[in-house]
Amino acid sequence: MPKFSETEKEIIKKKMLQEGERLFTSFGIKKVSIDEIVNASGIAKGSFYSFYPNKESLYMDIAGNLQKKMWSELEGFLNKNRSLPPRILCKKCFLCMFNGLQKYPMLKRADSETAEYLFRKLPREVMEAHSKDDRLEIIKLQEYGIHFNCSIEIAAKILQTLAISFLNLQNDDTDDQQVIMEVILDGVLKEIVCEEHDASQTEVL
Repeated sequence: MPKFSETEKEIIKKKMLQEGERLFTSFGIKKVSIDEIVNASGIAKGSFYSFYPNKESLYMDIAGNLQKKMWSELEGFLNKNRSLPPRILCKKCFLCMFNGLQKYPMLKRADSETAEYLFRKLPREVMEAHSKDDRLEIIKLQEYGIHFNCSIEIAAKILQTLAISFLNLQNDDTDDQQVIMEVILDGVLKEIVCEEHDASQTEVL
């Protein structure tokens, strides 16, 4: 395996992340090959495998970084709107995050087909680690008065399923997307988000 200095590792990985994001955004995870990634990054194929076992792992690394940026930006929105009732705040938070996908076209391009592909290609523990990151972010919502009447794990899975459904909705090319999303969110959040006086009953994992 090639040996690199720490500086070289940082430069190579940064280049792979940049070029990987560009290629995955343009063509989707399934149509991009490792050869295309290494050619665009200007590295040898063996060098790629020093960092990632496959292109799917690179994709997940990029997606995880983008999602962390989204959550970080969302904290400003939550701070400005924390006086809202919990269900309304959670709804606006989710819609704000989804509408913010315009800034992250690789994530915007993802849909149920992408998720199914990644679940087939990657080890279960890799996908579970990604889901764990989502759970940690959802736990943070409690700092803003948003509590769930189900476990954090279940709440995370429900919201992940909603996110994928909303990404699929983009393909319908209809002006009713926002209305549909709001109706679905209203129904789901009514079931899983506590009213303010019920917050003490929330299960925290």
